[in-house]
Amino acid sequence: MKKNILILIAGLLLLGTSCSKDFLSVNEVNPNTPSKVEAKLVLPAALNAVAFNMNYPRRFEFTYLWHGLWSVSAGYSQPQFLVQYKLRNSDYQDAFLSFYTTAKNFDGIEKGSSDVYYVAIAKIMKAYIFQNLVDCWGDVPYSEAFQAETGNLKPKYDKQKDIYENLVVQLDAAMASIQAAPITATAVDPNSDIIYGGDMGKWLKFANTLKLRILIHQSGMADRATYITDAIATTASIGYIGAGEGALNNPGYTASFNTVLDNKENPFYGCFYNASGNSNSDGITYYFAGRDAVNYYLATADPRLPKFFQTCKTADGSDYNGNYFGYDPADLTSQDSTSKLGYAAGDAGTMIGTPSKSAPILTDFESLFIQAEAAQRGLIAGDAKSLYESAVAQSFAYMGLTGTESANFLTQPNPKVNYTNAPDKLELIVTQKWASLNGVAPVEIWTDFRRTGFPLNLHFSVDAALAGPGTPPVRLLYPQDEINVNNASVLAAKASQNWVSEFATKIFWQNR
Repeated sequence: MKKNILILIAGLLLLGTSCSKDFLSVNEVNPNTPSKVEAKLVLPAALNAVAFNMNYPRRFEFTYLWHGLWSVSAGYSQPQFLVQYKLRNSDYQDAFLSFYTTAKNFDGIEKGSSDVYYVAIAKIMKAYIFQNLVDCWGDVPYSEAFQAETGNLKPKYDKQKDIYENLVVQLDAAMASIQAAPITATAVDPNSDIIYGGDMGKWLKFANTLKLRILIHQSGMADRATYITDAIATTASIGYIGAGEGALNNPGYTASFNTVLDNKENPFYGCFYNASGNSNSDGITYYFAGRDAVNYYLATADPRLPKFFQTCKTADGSDYNGNYFGYDPADLTSQDSTSKLGYAAGDAGTMIGTPSKSAPILTDFESLFIQAEAAQRGLIAGDAKSLYESAVAQSFAYMGLTGTESANFLTQPNPKVNYTNAPDKLELIVTQKWASLNGVAPVEIWTDFRRTGFPLNLHFSVDAALAGPGTPPVRLLYPQDEINVNNASVLAAKASQNWVSEFATKIFWQNR
């Protein structure tokens, strides 16, 4: 049945993308109005679009490159707009557009369906999308975002803090509606829900985990402590995503040319290899290991290293080597002596994985790291050490390693790993989260660094001609498409945020 769902998704995406020039702005009417299509038909395509946006490497490559995890191979010129922090308004606008097009589809389900469970899922996923939009762009269209049909083609930009607070309200409403649903409520078609197969208990935990993520982002703000603790308390009894409960999307990813569209593989895998298993141009030969990451995995004797990166021919015989992002190509270590991203045919535990591997939306180990931080900060009940160790164990499991391997890793005395021996518990949790989310959750890695400053001592870019203060931008620039068609609202949003630059105008939760 999943193959049929994939074919259906392909058909819906054809309708939504075959006239891509008509989708130059979120302010234009979407001809594929989802309220006129059954929710069970729209849902899988919308979920899959979110998975593609979050997992296709080129959507948010900058976070892996800036934060020491990846580098660009010696065989290519270094991307000047990234190594010199000279972002352009056209950069990453495809991610912005995809978020809004997909959110429009969830909005259609929410407003056009009478099925309580489908509406709840749509609310949850809209909140997921807008959390990522705020974390990347700050103020964005929200309250007026989907009013094109009523003539509002130039929506205002809402304040990011207001959006965040309303996302919590929407998530609370979604959870309440699931819990209060009558016994006669229409069940979600398991083949339509390509994340949880219609398991609303898991959707409850996903919603509450997303809520905790939104709240923990604000935990460094001195004036938000009471708000955060009160908000957590209202849904604490629901619990959070635990081991084996991660939100993983899979419509039936496959390595096959015999369906409607090409690119049926997992979107991360599909960037590097095609359906026949041959490497794609500018894929596996473009992104290589980051030296900060390789050095960290080596310093902690991390058995996940062979999963994250491949061995290479190094002069010192260490087998693994990375480059700093931004080196002049003439100074780069050669391709043969730099580790490529982790891959072994048929091994789903490697970073690149397999064509059929599920695409992560919010993994169990990310959830456990969030809970560990919340417990360490005293925001939720629970033992921070136990939650931290469970997070690491689930990351090991995700990479195809055993419980024995994770236990041995965690019990070594190294303070970079051992919770008891770590002098700064928050630094340990966030740094190990950075190491674990490599290739999994780019926006969250960027957000964690901006709000906590961890990991320490990242090299970002070592290009000699850096722009700005020498550290990367703290936000993305508003898309050129939006400037072209909704410039007054963009200018008003920048004025409201006291815009200085992409280096100085912080997202509201960045309190450092």
